[in-house]
Amino acid sequence: MVDIEPTVVEYTDYNDPLIGVNRAVFAFNDVTYRYLLIPASKGYVAAVPAPARQSVSNFFYNLKTPIYLVGNLLQLDFGAAGDNLVRFGMNTTTGVLGLFDTADAWLGVERAEAHLEDALISYGAGYGIYVVIPFLGPSDLRNAPSELADMVLNPVFHLTENPERLMIQSFDYLQENAAGADRYSTLREKSEDPYIYFRNMYLQGVQRDADYQ
Repeated sequence: MVDIEPTVVEYTDYNDPLIGVNRAVFAFNDVTYRYLLIPASKGYVAAVPAPARQSVSNFFYNLKTPIYLVGNLLQLDFGAAGDNLVRFGMNTTTGVLGLFDTADAWLGVERAEAHLEDALISYGAGYGIYVVIPFLGPSDLRNAPSELADMVLNPVFHLTENPERLMIQSFDYLQENAAGADRYSTLREKSEDPYIYFRNMYLQGVQRDADYQ
């Protein structure tokens, strides 16, 4: 699901040579979001209280610690890697398998999330070209390998098999995107060309992040 913001201006500095394929994937994602993800997200938010949703989010974040550790180490950020090890040990035990963030609440050890993309950015890699990934949405040639690495480094990938693996990953995707699902519909309705709108918004975000490096 795309991470969306309310304001987007005309954007001309884009690299989208795969626009034909990207539009087709966007159309598939658009139908999936509107008729599957958004209704499911609304049901999830309505049925599960916010504190419980936060605990579920905490659990999955804690489970993905290997992803962040690799991201830290690739950037030689040993302090952040140490923080993540402390967080994993404490939240898995006193935090009841990660449902509660006791490392932050009790010790002030905050999240130090990092991914392969962060390492690539630190090495000076540009975003390459714009691509749209099925289900995941807007991406680029720097972000896409990071998404793949996240999947492979996720313990769920190694500890479960299909169909259980697919069910867990689908639920993780749902809970991660549920809170912002309605915004997609709102912004889509305001855009004359949703593909261009969301592409421009994504690439503006990439450029904005680069300016802060």
